[in-house]
Amino acid sequence: MTSVIDGWQAALAAEHRAVFGYAVLGPQLRGRDQSLAIASSDAHEQLRDGTERALVAAGATPVEPLADYPDVYSASTATAARALAAHLEDDCAAAWRYAYFAASSTTGSLATQVRSAAQTALSASALRATKWRLLIDPAHATIAFPGID
Repeated sequence: MTSVIDGWQAALAAEHRAVFGYAVLGPQLRGRDQSLAIASSDAHEQLRDGTERALVAAGATPVEPLADYPDVYSASTATAARALAAHLEDDCAAAWRYAYFAASSTTGSLATQVRSAAQTALSASALRATKWRLLIDPAHATIAFPGID
């Protein structure tokens, strides 16, 4: 079960970073872009909180957020903020794909719970990433396999 918990913790760490990143990039955006950023941030906060509660219920201590994420400070313009948002979503998709993979390599109710949560979160991040890429370059808004670089 350790690999399942490790995968889940990695996904939680990505969610912590996304919440922090949206707080940095949000002020650079206006109008519909800002509304999308707020909705995305809210989704990551809810997922972060739910994942923490689920880890505690599974007997694990949730990984804490880092004190700072210096790489997200590059979002000093609206263009950079959109790119960062897409990147945050892709990173979350990758983390949830890893959690899904870790849970798929074992059986039991915890593995089933993590697989279900990971599939839902992966799909949600992929959809949000597509929305951001539509704003950046509509001709390249989708990717074949979300969460795989």
